[in-house]
Amino acid sequence: MDIDLDDEYRDRAVRRAVFALPPKYREALILFYFHDMDVPSAARSLDLPEGTVKARLFRAREILRSKLPHLMAELHLKEVR
Repeated sequence: MDIDLDDEYRDRAVRRAVFALPPKYREALILFYFHDMDVPSAARSLDLPEGTVKARLFRAREILRSKLPHLMAELHLKEVR
């Protein structure tokens, strides 16, 4: 049961963090991870060079890594109350 709750908190926190990203990072991340596009396909879809998409994915991951622990803790505290 704890594992399910942990997964639920993580999934909520990830969704929240992704949707809080600036649009240019969010779009690249959603295409790559949620629509299973490779970098060339995402680049074509966004009408951007592949290098730009790679840079945006890198930056999006950095932002998520920095914000995710805080968001997970915040969601957990709200659920406990």
